[in-house]
Amino acid sequence: MANLFFLVSGENPTLPLSEVRSILEAEGFKYRLLEKLTQVLRIETDVNCVQSVKFRAALTKACCLEMLTCKATLNDILASVRKLDITQFLSNNDSFAVRVLRVRGFSRNISCLTLEREIGGIILEKARETRVNLKEPKKTFFGVLTDNTFLFGLKIASVNHKDLLKRQPRKRVFFHPAAW
Repeated sequence: MANLFFLVSGENPTLPLSEVRSILEAEGFKYRLLEKLTQVLRIETDVNCVQSVKFRAALTKACCLEMLTCKATLNDILASVRKLDITQFLSNNDSFAVRVLRVRGFSRNISCLTLEREIGGIILEKARETRVNLKEPKKTFFGVLTDNTFLFGLKIASVNHKDLLKRQPRKRVFFHPAAW
């Protein structure tokens, strides 16, 4: 069992969270709800559930293996990241990038770009055999600022909505009027 957090769509306050929980229940994954935040669902469950959510979810944007949760102040965030053992997530010659997303204007006093740069510098100090690659990183560390909380983790999956659009009824042969 691992702690995961899902970044979900902000179109509806309850539907995306319910969608993730319904997928987990339908696929038979046991989970424990840790916390519901604005556009973020924190759960404790099996890491293998991510593939099911990635394939079936329409309102989920990303899933991350949670590494830390702390108060959303610059000093608390940087102190917490310094305490992390990043080397267990990176191997030699891995490339990485750090991305930080602000949800609905929370923590406006913190610059996401500055936070990405500072966290990336800390990771680079701890894992010297790695390198930064912002275009095509092998691993992406993802942070979310929401509800005066900062969540940080290793991105496991991003939901590609193009795959979902390919499966919509209009794209099927038997749905097309010429097939009647």
